[in-house]
Order: sequence, then structure tokens, then C-alpha cells
Amino acid sequence: MKPANTVREKHPTFRNFDPNRIGYFEKENYVAYYQKNWLKLLRVSVGLVKESFGLSWLQAIYAAYLVARAEIAFAPFPKNDVPAAESYLRRFYQFLKDVHHEGFDVARTAELEVNWWIAHRKLFGNPENQELVDALKRLYAETYRVEPAKVQEAARQRAAGMLYSDLWVIAGKPAGSQLLVQEEEALIQSYASLKEALQG
Repeated sequence: MKPANTVREKHPTFRNFDPNRIGYFEKENYVAYYQKNWLKLLRVSVGLVKESFGLSWLQAIYAAYLVARAEIAFAPFPKNDVPAAESYLRRFYQFLKDVHHEGFDVARTAELEVNWWIAHRKLFGNPENQELVDALKRLYAETYRVEPAKVQEAARQRAAGMLYSDLWVIAGKPAGSQLLVQEEEALIQSYASLKEALQG
């Protein structure tokens, strides 16, 4: 049974989030994903969606399950299952829409989410990543119903964070790497810029 669509008063809202916590959880999400540690991926995904979208713990567990299933479907290369990933993401975004009564188009948002996954895989480790920046910008514009230009910097910084993650993978995924520190810093800057754009 789905958890009740109730957000606790003291929890951050859909647009009033903590960039530091999201940056940390997203970095840990990438680490778990590339290490194929699916149990850790589910755990950090709970923290990530909870902080990103103003969910209770119970709501976040359900939402993170959907995201993790989408990521697992997308993970195999080259025989990944994009339709299955989009299907889980449609359920994810429908749940967010039901919780927060947002105006985004569920199918379109799920498609845009997978589009940046595709762009990231295509441009893995490539600093010439404008295609990824544009894909993230379109996702933010649809999800938060803002002009794309307002979220350009947030998209650019997030793509920079992903590049550090890619370089960490290419380097052999060393523990305690400075690349992970740089990744987290870029992601924090990305979400700080996004929050500023949404509240401006």
C-alpha cells in the first residue's frame, strides 16, 4: 500500500531544500551506483529523494524504491531497458505530483529524466558536455515550471559534478579520492543555484 500523501510541517518543501544535504546524498548515490552496491543505492536514494522533494521517511522509502528500480533497469550496458526505466519514473513523478499538487506533466518529466541519463552515458568523462547541461536544464524547467534560462547555472554545475564522478570511475574508483570532494562541492553549488532560481 502506498504511504499517505502527507508532508510533515517541519520538513523542507518541494522548493525549500538544503543544498548541502542533497549534494552529499547525490554524490553517495553515484558512488553506490558505480560500485553496483544496490542495497546502499536504495538507502542513499531514500535520503536523496527525502531531501530533494520534501517527503516524509515513509514517502521517501516508496519513492526511492521507484527511482532505484529505474536506475537498475537503466544500468546494464548496452542492453539496458529504457522503457522500464521510464515506467518506474512515471510512477515516481506521479507520486510527487500527488503529494505536492505540482503542475508538471508526469510523462514528459519522466522522459526528460531518462534523457539526461542517456546524455550522461553518451558523454561519460567528456568535459564538452553541453548536451547534458541542456538536458538537465529542460528537466528543471519542466519539473519546477520555470524559464530554462533561470536554471542554466544549476544545470551547468550539476553536469560538472557528474564529470568529477566520471573521472573518479575512470581513475579506478579510488577510496578517499579528491575527485569525490570536488564532485560533492559542485553538486552543492548546483543545488544552491537551483534554490536561488526557484525562490527568486
